Amino acid sequence: MLNFFGFSETPISETSKYHAGKEYESRLLASGRANKSDDASMAVYDVDVNMGEKCTKEWIHTVEVSKKSNPKSIPVVILHGYGNGIGYLFKNLLPLASLLPDRKIFGVDMLGFGLSSRPSWDCVPEAWFVDSLESWRSSQKIDKMVLAGHSMGGYLSVAYAERVERLVLLSPVGVPYVDEEKSKEKMDKAPFRFRVLIKTVRFFWGLGATPMSVLRSLPSGRGKKMVDGYVYNRLRGLEEEHKEALSGYFHSINTLPGSGEYCLHSLLQVGAYARVPLVDRIPALKVKAVHFLYGQHDWMDLEGGLQVQEDMERSRGGDGGCDVRVVKGAGHLLMLENAQETNRIMAEAVEGKGRKDGSWRHHSQFDKEGWERRPVPVEAGKKVGETRV
Repeated sequence: MLNFFGFSETPISETSKYHAGKEYESRLLASGRANKSDDASMAVYDVDVNMGEKCTKEWIHTVEVSKKSNPKSIPVVILHGYGNGIGYLFKNLLPLASLLPDRKIFGVDMLGFGLSSRPSWDCVPEAWFVDSLESWRSSQKIDKMVLAGHSMGGYLSVAYAERVERLVLLSPVGVPYVDEEKSKEKMDKAPFRFRVLIKTVRFFWGLGATPMSVLRSLPSGRGKKMVDGYVYNRLRGLEEEHKEALSGYFHSINTLPGSGEYCLHSLLQVGAYARVPLVDRIPALKVKAVHFLYGQHDWMDLEGGLQVQEDMERSRGGDGGCDVRVVKGAGHLLMLENAQETNRIMAEAVEGKGRKDGSWRHHSQFDKEGWERRPVPVEAGKKVGETRV
């Protein structure tokens, strides 16, 4: 059988890919226990969701973790990023349950991603995700929740924001406006190969192609090697067994039929800028607080979070119920690259008890034009030139 690029291959059934994805997910989640004495309970199941006449018999894949048998506090629900799934939260779900013993922790595969069902993509993108999450919440009989989301999951957390006490946004996409002048200046100064790459990406973006559609067009072996290269280079700090399982998981879930992935072009422009930026939407939300987390080496600019912080201070007074924090030594995949610090900050955000340590950032540290860093006043007992990360 020949695929799009003319390579011959033996097709792998969708059922085999799905079961492989479940097996890799199980391995990852099992390895997430800090030690064998960890007594937190874990349940993995699918929740039927009602999406109307067009999308029948759909489900949302769910992992539920709790330290106590019947925790009383508001639960925490975590949404993954684009092209990811619950497997990417294997270093977070069980540790968060231990840090937050009075709460249930839910990991959710968004409809059309991970191991959730994959209906045909023919709906308004935000409504598609919002309606499916609301149906999931109703089925779970959750009255109120703390909603956390990584990358695109952060964007969609803001779009939902119903029955949400707090938002915890991990390196969310789509917060700031695109600065056309700055983008053009960066492009003009970029190496020739990079400019060619960006133009190529824009071309395929315009055609509606996705990274997963490219992956599906390759022979399985060639596609797996490409994924191995990405995971092993991108997450060098992970243990070998985790990189192997994460690579297998990524390849399995992203070669299943395309569905939710096609939202990308509807919601974002090239460069992860939203067509409707969140910077204008978040301050109007009726939530108690909004917490931003970015990696120290994140390619997602924290400028958007700082702008939201400033706007919420102006509209609400005081600290505005918004904080921006940076996870040391991490990039965009902060929940994997420094899981311990990410979990600590997330737990503090959920409880509203964050202490102002070196991870905190405030818009007053940055100039208005270009958001360049201002010199931060030297604290008592610190030497001039000593910095915090």
